[in-house]
Amino acid sequence: MFADGKHVMLSYNHKSKDIVTAVYNSLKTENIPVWFDEKDINDNMYNSMAEAVNGASVVCCFMTPEYENSPNCELELQHAQKLRKRIIPCMVSNRKIWKPSPSKWLDLITGSIIALDFSNTSEANILAKARELIDRIKNQPSTPATESPPQPVKLFEEIRQKYLRENRIKRMVNEEKSFPIEQSYINLAIVDAKDQQEKEKKLKEQDQKMKEREKQKDFNLERQHGEIIGTYEEIYGHKTSIDVENIFQQCKDQIKKVLVLGRAGIGKSTFCQYVTYRWARGELWSEYELLILIRLRKLTSRRYPPDKRYSPINLLENEYFSCEDLSAEQIQHFKELCKNHQVLWILDGYDELAQNIPEQLEDVFKHVREAQHNILTSRPYAIKSSYDVKLEITGFTNDNIVKYVEQFFDQITKEINNDSSETQKLLRLLKSNSSIWGVAHIPVNLELICSLWCNNYWTKTTVLTITVLYDNIIECQCRRYLTRQNIKHEHLRKQTVYDKCNTELQFLEYLAFKGMECDTIMLTPAIFIEAQNDTGCSDDDLAQILKMGILKSYDDKAIGTQNQTEKQHYFVHLSFQEHFAARHLLRILMSTDKVKAINFINNNKYNQRFHFVFVFAAGLLAQSHYKSCIELFWSAVQGEPIDLVGVKHIQLTIACIDELIHGALDFPQRTQLITSITHWLKYCVLQNAEALKTYITLSFRQTNVLLKTEIIQNTFLQLLQSNEPIEKRNIYDFIKQLPIPEPTAKLKNKILDAIVDTDPYIRAIVCQVLGNFGEGAATNEVVAALINAMCDENNDVQRNACKAFEKLGEKAATNEVIAALINAMCDKNNDVRKKACEVLGNLGKKAATNEVIAALINAKRDEKSRVRQTACQAFGNIGQKAATTEELP
Repeated sequence: MFADGKHVMLSYNHKSKDIVTAVYNSLKTENIPVWFDEKDINDNMYNSMAEAVNGASVVCCFMTPEYENSPNCELELQHAQKLRKRIIPCMVSNRKIWKPSPSKWLDLITGSIIALDFSNTSEANILAKARELIDRIKNQPSTPATESPPQPVKLFEEIRQKYLRENRIKRMVNEEKSFPIEQSYINLAIVDAKDQQEKEKKLKEQDQKMKEREKQKDFNLERQHGEIIGTYEEIYGHKTSIDVENIFQQCKDQIKKVLVLGRAGIGKSTFCQYVTYRWARGELWSEYELLILIRLRKLTSRRYPPDKRYSPINLLENEYFSCEDLSAEQIQHFKELCKNHQVLWILDGYDELAQNIPEQLEDVFKHVREAQHNILTSRPYAIKSSYDVKLEITGFTNDNIVKYVEQFFDQITKEINNDSSETQKLLRLLKSNSSIWGVAHIPVNLELICSLWCNNYWTKTTVLTITVLYDNIIECQCRRYLTRQNIKHEHLRKQTVYDKCNTELQFLEYLAFKGMECDTIMLTPAIFIEAQNDTGCSDDDLAQILKMGILKSYDDKAIGTQNQTEKQHYFVHLSFQEHFAARHLLRILMSTDKVKAINFINNNKYNQRFHFVFVFAAGLLAQSHYKSCIELFWSAVQGEPIDLVGVKHIQLTIACIDELIHGALDFPQRTQLITSITHWLKYCVLQNAEALKTYITLSFRQTNVLLKTEIIQNTFLQLLQSNEPIEKRNIYDFIKQLPIPEPTAKLKNKILDAIVDTDPYIRAIVCQVLGNFGEGAATNEVVAALINAMCDENNDVQRNACKAFEKLGEKAATNEVIAALINAMCDKNNDVRKKACEVLGNLGKKAATNEVIAALINAKRDEKSRVRQTACQAFGNIGQKAATTEELP
């Protein structure tokens, strides 16, 4: 097979010896010459290693954490790479548990090569994968071909290599810094469309009932109830987590179409970069010969002139081959792949295109969405077309937050001249304050928090809303801007800093507001000129503004190069545009032209396109600079026209009051606004208005401060006085859906008392509520009550008590709790046993005791496979201590 006596070399760590031996036997059966060192390390190891690599035609490396950490394995594979030997990586570890680190040597060598998966150690799988390895050895050349590959193959390889090069995520605030894309966290959930449609039907029925009631009360509401536009907060169907690999399993039609929704900053564009990178590495969707990522914001008339109609091949050429013409053969091959559905289109940012699709691109865009396999990402409000499969990017989990912060500070430790204590300081702040913790679940917000923590202008505020967050980052950018202007600012107050940057800020505010008014993300030179004329911004000022890091040119070239003012630009993130637009709205409201601002609020307050503009505006009112217009703003928001049913209105009220309440407690409408919220809360619960309850619940779940207020918690206390069985269930059902991380003592005690209620349904829900209170509520009384609940005769109560300990975190990992969980692993109900294993695995190092490990080993012999699988996963979560006590199976 190989010339000159060459062989296949098997490079491995001794812990993989059993698998490698099986592969060796399969290769020998096929008469393939193999070098396989079955002996331990000896004095002649290095000479033997060098000879083996020198005489190899192919080197198969069997990758595990031990292999990556072995200096000898590193020497061996690096020597093979140096000699340009063909390398075939074989993954022995489960990729979901471990894969080569992007920052280490092994990924550098094997990262762009498709690996064979040997992680399933069953005999049948090892034989099957060995067969694949043999085929690859036999059917692929041992040395690179000297002639160029066929043109179509070369075409796709260029795109694949482009995706492989885009293997890092740039920081928003400082694009010079980046992190490996494999360290990003993409959490997806399935949106149950049928369930959602059923609830929408119920909502319309409830709307009609409320209209009739309002007519009876002679309400003078003229505004008609319009179409309900979906938002992230309103995706209220049942959600089930799903791995990115499996998203097409939900598709029933021949044309596979998936809609990926997510609100601002949640990571939709990162998702697109992540999947194209993994496809390029051969880890995803191998059924597609080509993935084409289109950033929809780039589909503009400047790049696609209106004098012609466009086809999919034009999109490919413009976005990937703008400097060269594709050959007829390449074009024909691409058309055949499209016809055979071997091309997957990734269409990113429908919300950035939906309001302004160039007419000349409408047909090709429609064709790609309806006739080609595609994934479409969007903020929810922009979607009008029907996609049967809807997924939601759900943001960071609690564990993701911890890992992201650790990675962020690992990268910049030298810059801040400090040690890893900065990581722990920030994590303590995040975990100790629910408002900051809530904001941090949005990826873009967490990056901003980490960036602010690294500079001297972080205010260490204990109430961090999105407005405070963005205001701080803008202050930071302004100070950096002043530094570049050689203006000292270290001792200046924030408002003084803003005054010194007044021209620049006015320009950005005007630009943002104009773009929102025109429903455009891409800001044309014409809009720039209009903004300059209206704000008095000179060309020199503009040149400096483009260096502030707030605006980006559409082609991502460095700011400050030639002809920047002739390019289209967009804000570094849509949320920045919304924040600056809110500042401009309040600036108008404080001017003599206030009627314009009032009319804008009246005309757009229920338009989801402007939702965050109003939320940011409400938050800014807490600042002394804007307080003069606080009453005028709320009068416009609360005044006519008001939506007929009132759902949109109360949602806007909840979002805006939550953003403002921490900083301006005495504004005139405060009591009236919160009272109106409590009235809605009572109505939804007591009338059991399910559809409306869903809307209000989701609005409350997006708040950071409102649920902590005494008036809201007292409303819950009043409702909990009910002794009517069905009513009590409805009340507890409502409360369990809300994050109340800082309950008052009265509310906590009232709920705690109900853990011994005669109704097992109530007892089970109470366990959920206590868990939702979080670590701060893990008092001795709460822990003791939950331990008792684990002995309840009702399985749902037992299971929910276990879940509660998981949510209470390591603070609840006392010896008594661990003993109770171990005892639950012997319960006759397999769901209880499974949940007990899962919770022990998630309690962290405190649960890594000999007793826990022994119980988990015993659970591996459980009659139910789900229990056995969960016990195995718990070992991995507990960590190295569990692994060293007894060898894992």
